[in-house]
Amino acid sequence: MRLTLTTVYAAMVALALLGGCVEGGQRADGDAVVTDTVVTDTTTGRVPLKHRAAAAMCDDERSTAGPDIPGGAGAPVDCTSHADCQSGDNGRCVGNSHDGWYCTYDLCFADEDCGPSPKVCECGGGFRSDHNVCLHEGNCRVDADCGASGYCSPSLGSCGDYTGTVGYYCHTAADECVDDADCAGEPSTFGSPYCAYNPTAGKWACSNQQCAG
Repeated sequence: MRLTLTTVYAAMVALALLGGCVEGGQRADGDAVVTDTVVTDTTTGRVPLKHRAAAAMCDDERSTAGPDIPGGAGAPVDCTSHADCQSGDNGRCVGNSHDGWYCTYDLCFADEDCGPSPKVCECGGGFRSDHNVCLHEGNCRVDADCGASGYCSPSLGSCGDYTGTVGYYCHTAADECVDDADCAGEPSTFGSPYCAYNPTAGKWACSNQQCAG
């Protein structure tokens, strides 16, 4: 087949354009996948479903429903109404027949209320309650603390959902999981396996540890 200069030039242009494209209208530039809105460093993996892009102020909204304390409750009863809880911000009387009934208060509204970084004010993060609490574990407050294209995510502790989020940690290139869904195939005799930061190993990994009581 006879090729003209015009044909060769057109072929070269087409190859150049294809070389800079990947599926979905994204372009591969070195170690990053660049889209119109997001730059994801492929050395640290995909964007976690849960991560803290910026610090946020917690509001002062709490449930106003009164405690439902059954007659003859065997557990301790330190309060019987929200009006009994006047020793802090937004006091509420909460509890259950296992733990008893007691007062809880918002302990913070911003990260700075908890002290220096990486301490975080977790909105509504109280144990079996909706009060704001300070998290003293972790190694980051927001994504920017984890370097360029880094992500700072909430992690459960060794008791899983029982105690909720215990701190925020940076994702690393050594992570064995990013989201809970990555752990769906892991064996577990109690509760669902989850992705959590392992302080001893210094990376995120699947865990099936749970507590009850």
